[in-house]
Amino acid sequence: AWEQRKLDKVAEYRNGKGHEKSISSNGKYIVVNSKFVSTNGLVKKFTNIQMEPLVKGDIAFVLSDVPNGRALARTFLISKNNKYSLNQRIAGITPKNNISSFFLSSLMNRSPYFLKFDDGVSQTNLSKKDVENFAEMYPEFFEQKKISALLKSIDNLLAANQ
Repeated sequence: AWEQRKLDKVAEYRNGKGHEKSISSNGKYIVVNSKFVSTNGLVKKFTNIQMEPLVKGDIAFVLSDVPNGRALARTFLISKNNKYSLNQRIAGITPKNNISSFFLSSLMNRSPYFLKFDDGVSQTNLSKKDVENFAEMYPEFFEQKKISALLKSIDNLLAANQ
């Protein structure tokens, strides 16, 4: 049976830290900021200081964007350890043991729940409470994995045909 749960029951939330003073042209770590997330990792900044580490399975989530922007509520699923550092205005979401990272990232990515906070006039800033109150339906873990596999195969098919 699918069960509705708020994000704070299925994942841990944390905020990133400002890296502006530690940006370098060829640092060891990629700074995960809104431009990085909104371009799916194509636009990168680097640092040699990992202020807020992200680990494999974490989800980077954009909290702030200009009116009608395309970065707000975008997700980026972390695929490797010791490679990324979370910047300010980006949340780090760590799914709990019974939650598939890919499944949760897919649910959160540009969800209408988050987009309703954008009034189209002023900059949107999602709060920790806004994010933690995100409620969605969750099946059992094995079913999340099957759904995730199906979504990944569709993503791969679309990428191959573009």
